[in-house]
Amino acid sequence: MKTSDLKLELQAYVDGELSPDRRAGVESLIAGDSQAREWVEGLRQISLLVRTNEPDLKVPSSREFYWSQIKRQMDQAQASKEIRPASAALNWFRWVVPAVGVAAVVVVVVSIRSDRQETLLASNFDSMQTDSSAVVFRSESDGVTIHWID
Repeated sequence: MKTSDLKLELQAYVDGELSPDRRAGVESLIAGDSQAREWVEGLRQISLLVRTNEPDLKVPSSREFYWSQIKRQMDQAQASKEIRPASAALNWFRWVVPAVGVAAVVVVVVSIRSDRQETLLASNFDSMQTDSSAVVFRSESDGVTIHWID
């Protein structure tokens, strides 16, 4: 048997986890092997130290007190998630914001169309002029048209 398997078997013996026939085999091994006997004695001392020095914590309040606090917090969280009726000011605000957005879109569209119409009128004006003393300067990047008439 390997050393690691033997140590696990000895630990199971100390913990009382072996079947009766395996237990008898390990007891005969311990009686004949001094190193196994030392290993078992060390495991028993460690087990005793753990059991005797384990802190015993006592909660000052009862279990029901803690569960009642947890239930109360859960109820409060659930109540805060419920839908509350909106106030009149909030209802008014819900209608005004989209209306202002629509109005802004209308203003932008109208201003773009009026700029196009002015550009079309200016181009028509250029084509209507037959006088050779008129000079037209256009800058699309600056959005400027200058008409110089002599």
